[in-house]
Order: sequence, then C-alpha cells, then structure tokens
Amino acid sequence: MKIRSLACAAISVGSVTAAGAAGIDTTDPGLAAAFQSGLTVQTFESLAGRTPQAITAYTQGVAVSPTSFVFNQVPGVQFSVGGAVGTNMPALYQLGGAIAANAHSGTTVLGPVDFDFTTKFGPGAFIEVFFPTKVSSVGFWLNPALGNVTLIAADTNFAFSGLTETTLETFAGTPGRFAGISRPTADIGGFKIIGTGTTGFTIDDFSYGAAGGVTPIPEPAEWALLLGGIGAMATWRRRRVS
Repeated sequence: MKIRSLACAAISVGSVTAAGAAGIDTTDPGLAAAFQSGLTVQTFESLAGRTPQAITAYTQGVAVSPTSFVFNQVPGVQFSVGGAVGTNMPALYQLGGAIAANAHSGTTVLGPVDFDFTTKFGPGAFIEVFFPTKVSSVGFWLNPALGNVTLIAADTNFAFSGLTETTLETFAGTPGRFAGISRPTADIGGFKIIGTGTTGFTIDDFSYGAAGGVTPIPEPAEWALLLGGIGAMATWRRRRVS
C-alpha cells in the first residue's frame, strides 16, 4: 500500500507542476483530433464575402483577386503577411485538378500572398496571425505537396499592436502533417507561420482557442522531482526487503 501511494505521489508531482508547452507534428488523425477537441476549427470552405482563387498549380507571381484576401473574416482572428495591416493579407485558394487532394478537408486552403498582391509559392512565404483575445492552442494541417514551416507563438504581435513581442514557443511543422503549439495558459496573442523551403506552404483546418491542445511536457525540474520520488520509493523498498 505504501509503495503504491509513494509512486502515485511522485507521478502527481510531475504532472501537476508541469509548466511547459507542447508542440505537435503528426500524421495521426486521432492525435490531431485530440488536439482540436474544444477548439474552433476553420476549414476555409465558406467565409462570408470571400471567393477563393481557383488554382490548379502552385505558380509563383500570379495576380490574386482582392475578393480572396482574408483579414478579419474568421471570428477572433486577424491575418496578415507582414507589410501594412489590413492591406497585405493571405488568400483563400481553391485547389483543383492534380492538386485538389492537397486540401485536408474540402478543396479550399489559406496561403501566403506577396506584397505585390501575387501568389507566394516560393521563398519567404509567411503568414502572421493576431488573436485580440489570447488563446492557448493553435494548429492546422499543412499542404503535403509544399514545404516545411517554422511556427512561432508570441505574447503579442508588434505588427498589429506596435508593441515589442516576446517569443513563447518555437516549433517545426512538416508537409502533410498536423502541426501546432499548445500552452498551459491562454497567453498566445500572436502566431507566425514561416515557410523554410522554396515552395511556400498552405494551411487547412485552422484550429485555435483556449481549450484543447496537447498535454504540456514537464520541464527538467519537474522530471527531477518525479525521478527523485521514484528513487526514494526504490530505496524504501530495498530497506523493507533487507
């Protein structure tokens, strides 16, 4: 009885005091669904007043229709690609032909636009997200035919607020996988998706909110407490046996 109680106490210390964030980069739909549980999921299939730009290839430098730009049409979110806020925005792309299957749900995805209002399927692709009400979790499916990204969660977003931001977490995302960051508290005010390859990226099933997400990973100090408790349990058991 005492051995079981001590073990439970050690495990409890590790889980309750864990304060770190967790990243996710998976092809497992079950893990993705668990992350999305309790979050708002935007599939981009129907946004009021927006008409996706139809494309059948990821061609750089094609003029983008103004009706496909997305700024604040998603509740609780504002999008940018840097530049002037409310002017330089990402766009909805409706994938067709040979690339139609690259959308995770339906056929419409969100992707970067260059400052000259042309498609940005090349180096330097970038989407910036601002949450007027901070969230704890952000995630999405990445296009399987395009490139890797770096995800950055920040406490604010200087492009919108004029304030200096503090980076909270940085994580990598891989093509064709669900990628995201989850924090133990709702402190994410800004989120950046930065393409690291030469082909850019698109996202689908954008998931965000102050619930859901993955279990935070214990920090080294918490692991030390956990292992120390297990070590104490082992020592106690040896003494009992001897």
